[in-house]
Amino acid sequence: MDLLDQDQSRALTERVLAMSRADSTSVWVRESSKLNLRFANNDITTNGTIDSIAVSATASFGKRSASIAVNQLDDETLRKAIRKVETMAKLAPENPEHMPPLGPAEFDEPLTYAASTAAAGAAELTRWIRPAVEASREAGVLSAGFLQRDVHHSTFATSKGLFAHQRATGCGFSMTARTPEGGGSGWASTQVTDSAGLDLVPVAARAIDKARSSRNPKPLAPGRTTVVLEPPGVRNLVSLLAWNLDRRSLDEERSFLNRLSKNTDTPVGETLFGKKATLISDPLFAPAPCSTHAYGLPRTRTPWIENGILKNLHVGRFWAQKQDINPLPRPGNLILPGDGHSVEDLIGQVDEGVLITRLWYIRMVQPQTLLYTGLTRDGTFRIEKGRITGPVNNFRFNETPVNLLKQIAASGVPERVLGSEGSMPMHVPPLLVENFNLSSPSDAS
Repeated sequence: MDLLDQDQSRALTERVLAMSRADSTSVWVRESSKLNLRFANNDITTNGTIDSIAVSATASFGKRSASIAVNQLDDETLRKAIRKVETMAKLAPENPEHMPPLGPAEFDEPLTYAASTAAAGAAELTRWIRPAVEASREAGVLSAGFLQRDVHHSTFATSKGLFAHQRATGCGFSMTARTPEGGGSGWASTQVTDSAGLDLVPVAARAIDKARSSRNPKPLAPGRTTVVLEPPGVRNLVSLLAWNLDRRSLDEERSFLNRLSKNTDTPVGETLFGKKATLISDPLFAPAPCSTHAYGLPRTRTPWIENGILKNLHVGRFWAQKQDINPLPRPGNLILPGDGHSVEDLIGQVDEGVLITRLWYIRMVQPQTLLYTGLTRDGTFRIEKGRITGPVNNFRFNETPVNLLKQIAASGVPERVLGSEGSMPMHVPPLLVENFNLSSPSDAS
C-alpha cells in the first residue's frame, strides 16, 4: 500500500475542510501499513499484512461538537460524512470544556521515519527471523514469537490553518524460548525505528540462555528484597508512573501526588523520588524518537523528574486555560538515563536478592498510591553474594512505581525494548532496586 505523501495529505485535508459549514473543523488522516511474521515450535507459522486508512473529522458549532470517521476518500463519502457530523454536532449538548482548534504552528522535523524500515517486506522479515529460529533449534529449545514492521503516516489539520504531516516507522520483535519438557522459559525483545542492519540473534540468545538456565527452580520465600529488574520490567512500571503525572488529577485531589507531597499548592520542585531517579521525554532522542506534536501542541524535551525532584506535570488545554498556566502534552516517549553498569555489575553489588527478567499481567490495585500487582516470569533467579546461584519460583508482586524510583541503588546501560504493557518508545536501563515487594509465590512458569 502506498501511503499518502505530504502534498497528497494536504490536498485531502483541504478538500474535507472546504466541505464543512461548521464554525470550526478539525481533520485527522491516519494511515498505516503493518507486516508481521509469527513463529512457534521453531518454525514460521503465519504472516499477515494490515493496511488501513481513516479520515476523522470533528465539527463544532459553538460548544457543540461531534466526530465521525470513514475509510473511503471519494468526494461523495466525505461529503456525506461531513453533513452527518454537522447534524450530530447541532444536536449534541454543549461541552463546557470545549476548546477551539489550534491555528498555524511550527513543529520540529521528527526522527521517527527510516526508509529502510518502510521498504522492508516479507523477504526481509524472514531473513531477520531465520537465524533466531535456527539458533533455537541448535540450542534444543522451542521458540515462539512475533516480528512486526510498521509504517505510519499521520496528518492533522484545522479550519484555523494548522497543518502537520508526520511519518513514523518501527520494527518490534519479541521471542519466548522454552525447554522441551516445559520446565524452563526465557524471553527477550527489541524495538527499533531503523531496521538497517537489524540483528535478532543476540536477542534470541538472551531468551535461549534464560530458558536453559531457569530449569528446575528452587522455592524461595516471598518478601521485600533487593532486585535487579531488567529493562522490560522497568519500562512497564515507569510508563505507568509517567501517565499519572497529571496536573488536573492533582488539582482535583485524585492523584497519587496528593498523598505523596507535603505541599498543598504544588509538588513541582519537591524531592519525591530517589536521587538516582531522572525521567525525561524528548521527541528528538534518536534511539527512541516520537512525534513532535500532540493534537497540534508542540512536543519538546521535557524533564519530568530530575535527580528525584518532580519538575513538570502534563496538562491539557482546557485545564491550562482554567488554571492560567501553559499546556504541556503527555510524553510521546520516555528516557531513563543509566549509570552504565552491566547487568553482571549490578548483580555483583547484591548480597541477597532476585534477578527479574520481566513483569507480566500488571493491573492497578490502588489508584490513590499507584499500587500495582503483577507476576514475574520467563527467568527469575536467586542472587547470593554477588552471583546468580540458580532459578527460583516466580512471584506475584505488589509495588508502586513511586517506590521503584525511590529505591534505585544503581542502574545499567539503557536500551530500547518492548514490554508487556504498551508500545511507547522507551529507553531504559536495568535497575538495582532495594525493598521491592515480592508479595507471594506464583505457579507461573
